[in-house]
Amino acid sequence: MDTAPRTPPHPSPHRTRRRALAAALSALALTALVGCGPSRELSRHDGLAVVHVGHIPVVDAVAFTLAVDKGWFRDEGIDARADATSAGGLLTNLINGTDQFALCETAGVVSAYAKGLPVHVIGGISKAAPRPEDDSGGLLVMKNGPVHRPADLNGRTVAVGQLKGGGEVALRAALDKAGADSDRVKILEMPLSDMTAALVKGRIDAMSTISPFDTPALAQGAVRLMSPGVEAAPHGMQMAVATSSVFEKENPGVVRGFRRALDKGIAYAAAHPEEVREALPSISPMPKQLIATMKLPVFDASTPRSSLKVWTDLMERYRFVAEPVDVDKLLS
Repeated sequence: MDTAPRTPPHPSPHRTRRRALAAALSALALTALVGCGPSRELSRHDGLAVVHVGHIPVVDAVAFTLAVDKGWFRDEGIDARADATSAGGLLTNLINGTDQFALCETAGVVSAYAKGLPVHVIGGISKAAPRPEDDSGGLLVMKNGPVHRPADLNGRTVAVGQLKGGGEVALRAALDKAGADSDRVKILEMPLSDMTAALVKGRIDAMSTISPFDTPALAQGAVRLMSPGVEAAPHGMQMAVATSSVFEKENPGVVRGFRRALDKGIAYAAAHPEEVREALPSISPMPKQLIATMKLPVFDASTPRSSLKVWTDLMERYRFVAEPVDVDKLLS
């Protein structure tokens, strides 16, 4: 089946908050690109280089937590300190020098780089699962509702966590691949925590979500229609590790040491799922009963170039970026 979209996807509107963030980031990028970007000497504590690492309270970030707890950053001469922030603040803090590293959605870093922001991907943390049944994300519909196959969503409404992000581009590609027409599907931005009520009450026809936010919906009669991430971006990098090009140029040894320590945390998380569940409450307010049953991401830092290119290809195809992205320049 030809999976290319029949017509260019229509751009989705940005909310005021996101427009303001984009404007602020663009201004910061312009400053950096003309040679006046943030440059500050690393502070030291007990002889260790202090770095701040931005992250949001998602399970993928536990790999970093484990690496800190096991002392692997200290072994590299680094005092790595967590900076819990919002998704919108991750790249802002990275570019203005508040944070030196960020654990963020891959599509967000690609989009920022494509707009000229001085960011680099130094590797990945997690990937899409190889099989739909193992994927932590899914597209849910009501079992007794009108949607029984992807094509039934033509002319209907699907909620995603963020417009113009990885969730939307994966959803569009998966729908087109399955015989639907993503141009005819209304894609609506909605907090993950609000989706179940909207689906049950019929305000939306499907919800694209991740574990454990699928648990309440499944308990109230929803069923999984498909797994967009697996269908659209098999083995694609889900969570990326980014730094600013300014910081990387000035501190290449710290960047390499950070990557080595985090790789150990990622490998450890992959081999010890129960320790991942035990550590998750330290970074997330998620209820313990959901943590016990949620599907974990696939922790995997291997093949960063190919797993990153999965996303750049999709974002180019669906015009989430204006120009082709040079993966070799984005990935340091």
